[in-house]
Amino acid sequence: MINDLMEKSRRERMEWLVIMLIVSLLCMIPCMGKLLPQGDDMTFHILRIESVYHAIKTGQGFPAYIYDKLLEGYGYGAGIFYPDILLLPAILLRFMGLSPAGAMKGYIFLLLLLTCYTSYRAGKVIGKSHFVGLVTMVLYTMGHYHLEDIYRRSAMGEVVAMAFIPLVFLALYDYTEREERRKGLLCLVFSGLLLCHTISFVLCVGIAVVWVLIRIRKVWDKKHILGVLAEILGCVLLTAFYWIPVLEQFADGTFYVSTNPAFETQDEMMTMLGIVSGRLSVSFAELGIFLLLVMLGLRSQIKNKKAILCLCLAVGLLLIETRLFPWKLIDKTPLISLQFPWRMNMFTEFFVAFGIGNQLYALYKHRLLSEKNCKLCFVLCVLIGVFNLSVVWQVEILRHMDYSYDYIETPANTNEIGFCEWLPSEADRGQTVFSDNSGTIWLYGENEKTETGEYHPDGSYSFDINSTYDSCIVPKYYYKGYEATVADPTGSQELLPVSKDPDTGLIRLELNGKTGTVHVWYEKTAMQMVSKWISMIGLLLFIAFGVIQFLTKHKSGRENTDTQYI
Repeated sequence: MINDLMEKSRRERMEWLVIMLIVSLLCMIPCMGKLLPQGDDMTFHILRIESVYHAIKTGQGFPAYIYDKLLEGYGYGAGIFYPDILLLPAILLRFMGLSPAGAMKGYIFLLLLLTCYTSYRAGKVIGKSHFVGLVTMVLYTMGHYHLEDIYRRSAMGEVVAMAFIPLVFLALYDYTEREERRKGLLCLVFSGLLLCHTISFVLCVGIAVVWVLIRIRKVWDKKHILGVLAEILGCVLLTAFYWIPVLEQFADGTFYVSTNPAFETQDEMMTMLGIVSGRLSVSFAELGIFLLLVMLGLRSQIKNKKAILCLCLAVGLLLIETRLFPWKLIDKTPLISLQFPWRMNMFTEFFVAFGIGNQLYALYKHRLLSEKNCKLCFVLCVLIGVFNLSVVWQVEILRHMDYSYDYIETPANTNEIGFCEWLPSEADRGQTVFSDNSGTIWLYGENEKTETGEYHPDGSYSFDINSTYDSCIVPKYYYKGYEATVADPTGSQELLPVSKDPDTGLIRLELNGKTGTVHVWYEKTAMQMVSKWISMIGLLLFIAFGVIQFLTKHKSGRENTDTQYI
């Protein structure tokens, strides 16, 4: 019997691996040409990868807080606010010799494999069936919204988040429904979410709170409460290197994201026609098939609670995306940063995929579907995924681009930074980067003068002052952490006071009559260094906890085995 179980497990593993590879390769078809599909944010994410690659290569280290090449050398602090740690696979591919486009293609393929894995695991564990896992994997990975995220929007942060979302539901299910839960899973999943896409993290925290409140009777005990507090503490420690520097910058100044948001949720609500058409939504065909399967079950007195709940949640989320929800009120809160109500389709996609798989398996268990018909239904799920891919590939990909090896070295290519969310709120690109005086140093004193300096490969900037001036404005956008020195002809250096110019958001230096060579660079702050050590300690504690758990489980397993022989 044990041999039969091992053979079944081996067969299921092989099926999953083969199907995972096929699904991932199918989803890569739009990338298989020489050019890379250029979605809305693709250039920005290419520039992120290139900026971190450049920073590591020139000795600036990691994380790269300031993308010094962007905005034609003025620099952009997206690395502070948009964590880069999950870009490392793409950066590694660049170091292996791939072009920016090749590295992005490889990164997309790795994300597709990861999404297949997480959706399969979640579907299999929650649905308690290998078949449910396979259907969830196919419909979620090849879902219309997921493919749109990759190829039409190129919202790579959200694409990474969608690989974590099945694990969010797995971790919540594990926490509230299982006696022997996987300790550390909640911590790991929510840490990953925060380090790839803050908006998705906020949405998932909201879902987690609602989930736990609904199941409060099952978790209102000392064991569960202490357990979740430990998970939260672990997440706080592991991600400290990200959120502490972010709060430090917000304490020091304001940015476009809070003073001049690019979108209001009330302007991006979905219409019923939009939902039916599937634009930025789940394929309506999948919803229709899901509804028919549930109705077929109810007609045969099969009340599959999981499938019915998934259908209700999917429909509910689609309705929330419309005017039926008070998005105008949301826009008056910090949640305006959610930007698009249709982001909820990240979750709708999973509910539909898992719900269909779970309902098909319920019909099979009640003998309404034969094994042969189950296999045909699975093939139909693959065909639905192929249809979604065809729509995105042939209709929604608007243009393609070839990003050369030296793409970031051309200044004109470095201005694609989306909606400038992380620029200082005082910044005006029209008066700086895009002006006739771009790259100019403004010197103030008894006489005003303009000079030019030099941007260096390591992200620093230098220029010479031969006359006395009170202050100057340097063509670098200000973020806390910049430092500057002036060196006289003898080589003696002196630190200069650095501040933000209130009119332009650029770096302002107080010269106080000093002359010589001025050198400006991003030094990083004490809090950034402390936050790294906090996260390092958190990581070591997490590893130690994992090792202890493994040894305890291994020892318990050996004792149980010994008992069986007595």
